[in-house]
Amino acid sequence: MSALLLTAALLASCGGSRKGAVVDNRYRRPPMLEVTAEELSNDSALIDATAQMLVGKQEEAAEGYRALLKRSPDYAPAHYGLGRLYLASGWMDSALYHTRLACRQDGGNRWYRIQLARIYEQMRDGKNLTATWEELVKRYPDETDFYYNLSNAYLYNNDVPSSIEVLDRVEKRFGITETVSLQKQKLWNAIDKPDKARKELEKLAAAVPSEPRYSAILAESFMNEKNYSKALQYYNYILETNPEDENIHVALASCHLSMGNLGEAYRHLRLGVWNPEVSCRDGMVFITEFMRNEPFFNAYGRKCFLLADSIAGRCVEHDGYEVLYGQMLAAQGRFAEAAERFKAHLSADKSQYSVWEALLICEGQAGQEEAMMEHALTASELFPLHLRPYLILAEGYMQRGEYEKARFYIERCLMIAPNEPTVKNLKKTIEQKCQ
Repeated sequence: MSALLLTAALLASCGGSRKGAVVDNRYRRPPMLEVTAEELSNDSALIDATAQMLVGKQEEAAEGYRALLKRSPDYAPAHYGLGRLYLASGWMDSALYHTRLACRQDGGNRWYRIQLARIYEQMRDGKNLTATWEELVKRYPDETDFYYNLSNAYLYNNDVPSSIEVLDRVEKRFGITETVSLQKQKLWNAIDKPDKARKELEKLAAAVPSEPRYSAILAESFMNEKNYSKALQYYNYILETNPEDENIHVALASCHLSMGNLGEAYRHLRLGVWNPEVSCRDGMVFITEFMRNEPFFNAYGRKCFLLADSIAGRCVEHDGYEVLYGQMLAAQGRFAEAAERFKAHLSADKSQYSVWEALLICEGQAGQEEAMMEHALTASELFPLHLRPYLILAEGYMQRGEYEKARFYIERCLMIAPNEPTVKNLKKTIEQKCQ
C-alpha cells in the first residue's frame, strides 16, 4: 500500500456520533491549501510511528514521535501520539505536557481534548476535568455522551447539583428520556431531596404514558411514605391504561388493605390471583400475606380459604404451591388433605425439614399412624439432629409393644434433648414396660 493510501486509511478510520458518521481526526492536522514536502514527510513519519504503536512496539513508536517533534516541534498529531503512549504507561506528567501542546496547536480536534480529560481523571484533577468536558460540550453541543461525561465529572467532584444541572441541559436539548430522568431521581435522593426525585418520575410518567413501570415506581414510593390515596391514584391509572398487567390488582389490593378498605382489598386480591399469568405459588403467597392482617382475616378468611381451594384446582403438581396450600388446609383442620399436599411437595424436594415436620404433625392429627411412622423413619435418617421423628418412633414402637426399638429411639431423644420433660417421661414409661 502506498504512503498516500495508508494515510487515507488511517485518517478516515473509525469515529462517529449520533448525528451520523464523523471522520476520526485524532491524527489529522488542520486543513491546508497546499501541502509542502516537509508536511508530506511529517505525515509519513507520523504514519510509521502510529503503525508501530498499533502493533505494540511502544518504544519504537515513542522514538518515531520524538524524532518527528525534533524537526517539527509544533506538530500536534505527534504530541497527541506521544501523550497517548505516556498515558498508557502511567507517566501522567509527560502525558499531560504533550496533550496540552496538541490542544494548543489544534484546539478544534476533539480527540485531543478527550485524551486531556482522561489524563485529568487519572490525575484526580477534578477542576480541570470538568473544565475540559465543559469545553467539549460547548464545542460539540449535539454529542450526548459529552454531557454524560461532564455530569460524571461533577459527581467525581462530589458536586451533585452541578451534575443534575448538566442532565437538565440534556433534557432541554434532546427531550425527556428514561436514562436521564432515572439518573436525576437517584441523584436527588442521594442528597436527600425526595420531593425533587419524585418530580423527575412524575415528568417521566407524563412523558411516556404508555409505560406503566414509571407509574408503578411512583405508586410504590407513595406506599412507602404511607400516602395511600396518592398511591391509589397511580395504581388506578395503571389499571386504566394497562388492564392486562398481571400485578396491578394485587397492588391495588395491598393499597386498599392499607387504607382499611377490606372489601375492595378482597375484590382486587381475587382478580389478581385468578389472572392466568400469576403462578399458583405466587397466588398462594399473595393470599397468605393478606391473611396475616387480622381484620382482613376475620372478615374474609373463610373466603380466602375457598379462593385457595379454587386456585389449587387448576394448579400443576410440583408448581411450588403445595406447602403454602398445605399450611392453609392445616389451619382449617383439614389435616388429611394437608398431609397429601406436603407429601406431593416432598416427592419432588426432600430437602426441607420443616415440611417433613408439618407432614408428621398432620398425619398424627389425622390418625394416620402407619404413614406417620414410615415418614418419621425417613425424616430421622435425613435429619438426624431433630427430635420429633425420634420421639414419634419411640412412642409408636412402644404402642406396638416393640420395647427394644422404642428404647433405641428414646435414647436418641435423650442425646438431643436430655432435659425435655416429654422425653424423660416417655423414657420412664418405656423402662417400666421393659421390666
